[in-house]
Formats: sequence, structure tokens, C-alpha cells
Amino acid sequence: MMKFLISILLSSLFVSSVYAQAAGQPINDLDQLLAKVRAEHDKERELNRQREAEFLKERNQQQALLEKARTAYYLAQAKNNPAKMQVESNDAEIAKLRKELQQSVAEMGDVFSIYRQFATDFATVLDESQTGAQFPERSAELKQINRVEALPTIDDMEKLWYLVQQEMTESGKVASYHGKVVEANGKGREADILRIGTFSAFSDGEFLRYVPETSEFVAPDKQPEKRFLRMAEKFSATEGEIAAVPLDPTRGSLLGMLARTPDIRERIAQGGVVGYLTIAVGIVGLLVTLYRTLYLLLLRASVLRQIAASDKPSEKNPLGRIMLSVQAVSADDEETIQYKLDEAILKEIPQMEFGHNIIKLFAAIAPMLGLLGTVTGMIKTFEAISLFGGGDPKLMAAGISEALVCTVLGLLVAVPLLFGHNIVTVLAKSLIQRLDEQSAGILARNMEKSSFARR
Repeated sequence: MMKFLISILLSSLFVSSVYAQAAGQPINDLDQLLAKVRAEHDKERELNRQREAEFLKERNQQQALLEKARTAYYLAQAKNNPAKMQVESNDAEIAKLRKELQQSVAEMGDVFSIYRQFATDFATVLDESQTGAQFPERSAELKQINRVEALPTIDDMEKLWYLVQQEMTESGKVASYHGKVVEANGKGREADILRIGTFSAFSDGEFLRYVPETSEFVAPDKQPEKRFLRMAEKFSATEGEIAAVPLDPTRGSLLGMLARTPDIRERIAQGGVVGYLTIAVGIVGLLVTLYRTLYLLLLRASVLRQIAASDKPSEKNPLGRIMLSVQAVSADDEETIQYKLDEAILKEIPQMEFGHNIIKLFAAIAPMLGLLGTVTGMIKTFEAISLFGGGDPKLMAAGISEALVCTVLGLLVAVPLLFGHNIVTVLAKSLIQRLDEQSAGILARNMEKSSFARR
């Protein structure tokens, strides 16, 4: 078909060229031109007939080749039918395997997602664990695993498992190693560190606080009570024996609270001026109480010695002075003797009861001072509330601390002073009673001497 179209195109070009030549030549005779055109037309027709015959011949040849190729195709198809069935079977198997692969990839994707989530959570655990100071490289390894964008390998999973196992093992150990300790002033020093699991750490008998941001142990500027420090020191020095040791299950929170707990000086300072005044009253009262108690005990001992040596009265004790007061009086004058004895006893009583009212006064003043401190502390608290509101309890803590501390100080001072006042009062009364008894004995002996003299 293509050759036929080409032949037509060539004949058209040929006719066009004849016409061009006729047009280019001078026309002398129309009959000559007509004859020439007819001759060219017949010639062109003959050429077209030849071309058509050639086209039909070639078409028949192509048709024969097509039939031959079709027959060969059918024969090849019949021959290759088992192979086709095998190909179809293979395609079905490939589709099945591809589906299983997609399902496996989805399941592995879930596994990898769980793996990455666990790795992220475990990284947080390692950052907060006290074992990070001893093994700082673990955190870097875990972060390297988490930074990988591709799917984790078996080696990555095994490495994560090893880190988890190591953390579990170290959390149940009491480990001692040489590491860095940061002082409160920011300077670092090398020291022996004793780590108890992931809870507490000591160095040189002092508690250490772990800082997750820097993976370092810091020695707080203020340590807990001395009894905890003594326990830590004893535990550090113990080898192969069971010893008690304080632990912080909150990993530093309780230690911080214990370190922030005010000591006695800080408690007293919280009471302010009223607190110091209450303590001063208590100290003066206790000194007076101790002095009077000691004085009365010594006086009682001297009286007992005078009773044992009744024939030798002395001016150094009340009983001796009472006995000397009636020596110059005649034994027959019983009334005068009675007056003299009463007068001598009355002279001794003020000396024995001196300071008792002061102790009683201080015991009564102390709770009043505590109440005063309570009122002033509450005033400060309400001032803080009026200025800053009640949203932050720390703003009210100072006033409340002053109120409560002053109340406690007042009671702590009043209670011992009440006991002291009762003690000195009982001692004085017992001495006065003994002097009364001895004066009665002196009067009785004089009366006996007078009766014997009359006989």
C-alpha cells in the first residue's frame, strides 16, 4: 500500500513537470499541444497500470507471508502451551509471595516501631540513672541507635538488649569506682564514689546528688543530719558485713528535702526578735532555777549536818542560826523562846524562797511571748497574701514559720520553767518544814530542862 501511494505521488509530479514544460515552451499549434498531452497521459496510464500490477503482486506476497507467520504462531502457541501455564502458575506464586512479603514488612514495621519507642523511653531512663556517671558512653551509643533513619539491624537490637541488661544488673549492685565529684563551688575533684544501685551515692562519708543534665555527681553544700552521715561513713568503711545505710528511693528528692530541712539555728532565726527574746527569758529562768536548786540542796545538806551535830550550832546554816538565837534566853521563859524561834525562822524563809517568783514569772511570760510571735507571724502572712495573693505558698512560709516557731519556743521555755519552779518550791518547803520541826524540838528540850530544874 505504501508503494502505491509513492507511485501516485511520482506520477503527479511527472504530469506537473510536463505541464510546466508546455507552459514554458512557446505555443505554436494547439493540436500539437493536445497530441503531446495525450501522449504523455497514455504514457502515465501505462506506468500506473504497471505500478498497480506490481503492488498487487507484492500484496499477494505479503498476504502469503502473513498466513505463513500466523500458521507458525499457532504452531508455536500449541507447542508452548505448557510453558504458558507454568508462567501463569509462577505469576500466581509471585503474587502470593509478594502479598506475604507485604504482610511481613507491615509486621516488621510494627516491631521496629515498638523498638524505637522502647529505645526512646530507655534513653530517658539512662539519662536519669545514676549509673550514667560510671558509664557515660552508654547514652551516646543509644542516641546513635536512635539517630539511624533506616530500619534497625539485628546488631542494633542486640546492642539495645545488652544496654538494658547492663542497667538491670548495675541497678542491683553496690559498686565502688574512682570518678569525678563536683563541689558546691563548681570545682571538680577525683574521689572514690560508692554507688548503691540507682538510689544513693557517697563519697568521703558525704551524700552525693546526681545531675542528669551533666551526668555528674555533685556534693551538696548542705548535708542531711549527722546521724545519716555517720551511717553512710560506717557503711563505706564496712567490708563483707551487713550494715545499715540510708537510701533515697526518689533518686535525690528526699535527699534534697533533708538537706533543705532547717537546723536548730535556722529554726531559731525563723522566730525573729520575739523568738530570741523568748530564748533569752528561758535561759535566764533556767539559770535561776539551777542556781536556786543547787543552793537549796547545799542548804539542805548543811541543815542535815547541823542536826547530826546539834550540840555545836553554827552560823553557816539556818538551823544553827535558829539554835543560837535562843541560847541567851532563859529556859524558863517559854514564850520568849517561842517568839525567838518564830523570828529566826521568818528571817530564814525569804532567803530560801528567793527567786521563786522570778521563775514563776518567766514561766508565765514565755507562752505570752510565743503568742506574740504567733500574732506577728500571722500579720506578716496576711500582708504577703494581700500583696501577692495566696497562689504561692512560699510567699507565706516566712510568716507562718515565725508564728509556729515562736509558739513552740514559748512552750519549750514554759514547760521546763514550770517543772523547775515546782522543784525549788518543794525543796524550800521541805527545808522550812524541817526548820519548824527542829524549832519545835528545841522548844520541847528547853521545856524539859525547865521542868527538871524546878524539881
